[in-house]
Amino acid sequence: MTGAGTWDGAQEAGGPVVLTVTVRMLGDWHVGSGAGRHGFVDRGIQRDDDGLPFVPAKTLVGVWRDACETAARALDGGGTQACGWREWVEFLFGGQPALQERGVVPDAGAARPPRPAALHVDSLHYPPAMAAVLRSRPLLRGAAVFVKPGVVIDPATGRAEDELLRMEEMARGGITLSGQAELASGTVELSGEQVACAAGLLDAGARLVDALGGRRRRGAGRCRLEVSGLPYDWQWLQGRSAPPVPEPVPVPVPAALPEASGSRPAEAQEAWEAAELRLVLRRALVAHERTVGNTVRSAGRVPGRVLLPAVLERLGSAEAATAARAGRLVVTDATVEVAGQAGRAEPLALARAKDEPGRLFNGLQEQPGHGVVAEPVDGSGYVGPYRPGEPLQRTACVFTQHTHNTIDDTLQRPIEDVGGLYTYQAIAAGTVLRAQVRLPAGLVTEGWQERLSGTWRLGQSRKDGYGLCEVSATPAGCGQATRSSRTGPGKGPGGRLRVWLLSDALVVDTRLRPSSRVADLARVLGDALGVVLAEVPQHAPVGGGGVAGAGVRFSEVGRSDPWHARWALPRASLLGLRAGSCLTLEVVSGTLTEQAVARVECEGVGLRRAEGFGQLLIDDPLLYACLADLAPARKPTECSPSGSVPAAPGVGDGVELPDDAVSVLAVLEEAAWREAVRRRGPVVAQAGRDGVLGSGHHLVRSSQLAGLLPLTSRLDQPGDEAARAWLDRLREVPGERRRRPWPDAVVEAVTALLCEPGRVWDLLGLPEDDLVGGPARAGDLRERLWPVAVRTLVEDCLTALRRDESARRTKTASHRA
Repeated sequence: MTGAGTWDGAQEAGGPVVLTVTVRMLGDWHVGSGAGRHGFVDRGIQRDDDGLPFVPAKTLVGVWRDACETAARALDGGGTQACGWREWVEFLFGGQPALQERGVVPDAGAARPPRPAALHVDSLHYPPAMAAVLRSRPLLRGAAVFVKPGVVIDPATGRAEDELLRMEEMARGGITLSGQAELASGTVELSGEQVACAAGLLDAGARLVDALGGRRRRGAGRCRLEVSGLPYDWQWLQGRSAPPVPEPVPVPVPAALPEASGSRPAEAQEAWEAAELRLVLRRALVAHERTVGNTVRSAGRVPGRVLLPAVLERLGSAEAATAARAGRLVVTDATVEVAGQAGRAEPLALARAKDEPGRLFNGLQEQPGHGVVAEPVDGSGYVGPYRPGEPLQRTACVFTQHTHNTIDDTLQRPIEDVGGLYTYQAIAAGTVLRAQVRLPAGLVTEGWQERLSGTWRLGQSRKDGYGLCEVSATPAGCGQATRSSRTGPGKGPGGRLRVWLLSDALVVDTRLRPSSRVADLARVLGDALGVVLAEVPQHAPVGGGGVAGAGVRFSEVGRSDPWHARWALPRASLLGLRAGSCLTLEVVSGTLTEQAVARVECEGVGLRRAEGFGQLLIDDPLLYACLADLAPARKPTECSPSGSVPAAPGVGDGVELPDDAVSVLAVLEEAAWREAVRRRGPVVAQAGRDGVLGSGHHLVRSSQLAGLLPLTSRLDQPGDEAARAWLDRLREVPGERRRRPWPDAVVEAVTALLCEPGRVWDLLGLPEDDLVGGPARAGDLRERLWPVAVRTLVEDCLTALRRDESARRTKTASHRA
């Protein structure tokens, strides 16, 4: 923590305050995933992309907010009114409209939109250097989690209930997880006093957090939460009253909108420029598509309406905001990257053979052969650029499921009244997406593309760790799509063109009602191109070199259910033609020009073009391609050459790990070695017991061999004084007298096991390279865990010996019977 005198005035002007959040897990902990593995684990824990347990941002925000509410209630002197310091809690963590509707939390009373959160928190993970070391060491990584048995106690009898044994995964304690948070990231402007209020309240709440995750009332999840980067600590709050909460920065609304681009003549040619956005998702992203029950489903793309506010915020231009309202600034949907380019919505004209799914047919140009059964594609995937003679590259968006819950303050468990259990379907972290921002040349200052690069937070629950992505923007061309050779300038009446919708198209009919009819799209597109277009009937003769019986229209109705982020309420559904629809239109009058086609492909058609709706391609070569004779389509990952994965760096490989990573590594290494010894011991005891206890150990009485158990339980190091004294007493008996109870081979084997440091490790044969973060760390673990290994191996050998003797006696008794 820093003192009040270190506050930077630049941050007072409204810049974000970046915080480092660290949680030290003092004990084993459990943040559940809501699922298990049948027959093995009943309750699993959440894991990140590296397979390591982590603390989701929603879990951290929940316990942090609860602690801040406790501190605010104490500062306000009790009471239930949502005022004073409790208003600052709402300012930091956002409003709770769902709980206010249910009466769980007090309502502010005034009819105003829910307050957005000024604090954006990321999930807490293992140190990046530590994750890199564990990535190629599965045995060491597996030591981060262990399985703990549990039972249900009958309150009446006080004993375990029948058939209620459960297995729960627990993350190992003694480790440190870290992440980042941002305070007031572009949402409000804070004065120095307001920053001090927010920082002091956050620090006070962090100091009150003592446990997180499940079973924390039963001792699990003990932790210490630390926040560095706060300009003030909790002591600043002493003797002060809460100042007014800052209001969000108002967004200026233009007095009048310029003339819409759709009303300009088709011959008008205006230069446009574009920026290519490449988004690399660092965290899963929820692009809300619809809510089904308690599941929020994400679209397989990031709609332009989600990107538009972030683009306008970074451009910081009133002219850009005005142009977006007029449809003269376009942000396309961010789709999965295919072959280094933005993936294009899979044409609904494509079909695949049932017996050979990789084999495709273009319904606009060809029909499946005799005896081939084809089924249409579902349109959920994306395709890359078409290159004649090469298979079409296809891919699909990868989703992940994340389960969360809302905890009732009184019962300390999720119940339906406060939200209960819910699941997010999200675009997986690591996905690479591409989009474009297009606007008229000269609308904003030169070099505007560079201002779009940086770290963005997009989609739903972006304050809780979702939607974090790295964006790189580069200048790009606009309206330079490749068209089929069958399309030439000057296409006049009677000419046909094929239209491929890259995004949903929103148009209205003559009565201004939302329409999904192809005729209405043809009318709007014709107005934009300066010609009159008509829909080609479904059974009209096929042109463009297609075979008889090929289709002319493959379209579906698209429905979009947007969400009002400001009010946290659903908007009216949007109906139109679905992305991927393929249409054949005919020029009735006028002449189609190349300039008009390029302009329409750049701007789009229909309503809400600024949000990515209405993007299309005209006469793309793929629409005229015959795909049946090509090799089966493969995903880009299958087409790329497979290379060897480089080994992850480790301690001793010239890579210096930070102190927090070294401490975490030590905890996992010891746990991994103990687990490896526990697993390897029974194997050696069954197959190599003579090497441990010596040849002829079965001649020694079990009662005498059992004397090794108390001896090994007190071992501290090889050649321990107690062990040497015991062995000396054993050797004092002449060999002839002890030949039956203790053969010489047994004495020599036990002596080597108890006195030689490397003997037990040679017997166990552990894969030490996979159990340590670096070669230099194995020696310390061998020395420190030597007593554990000897004790475990002796116990396993004696257990296996007793089991074999019992089986032998049972077999002898059965023969006698």
